Amino acid sequence: MFSKSVVVLFLMALGLLFMMQEIALWVLVSYLILSLLTFVLYGIDKRNAIKERWRISEKTLQVFALLGGWPGALLAQQAFRHKTQKRSFIFVLWLAIFINVVALGYSRYLGL
Repeated sequence: MFSKSVVVLFLMALGLLFMMQEIALWVLVSYLILSLLTFVLYGIDKRNAIKERWRISEKTLQVFALLGGWPGALLAQQAFRHKTQKRSFIFVLWLAIFINVVALGYSRYLGL
């Protein structure tokens, strides 16, 4: 539930920033597209884990999260019950979220 709340609050904040013309449309669209792609990757990885097939590397999942797909990653973890137990993975995911949000804030501070 916490993860869903974080995602909803973040997306609401992005929407508000866009309406206030503080961020460009491409920023909002990028987060949405990357989140959708990341969600799909988690789903594929979960399906492949069940079927004991080729897996998507944790590094790939983390890179997508870092680039802005983390809302999709958090939602996918809950939807698929995937990657929710491995503490090292969860730590890196939250670190990626922190870095991404700080980078977004810093880019706004610089006026980019």
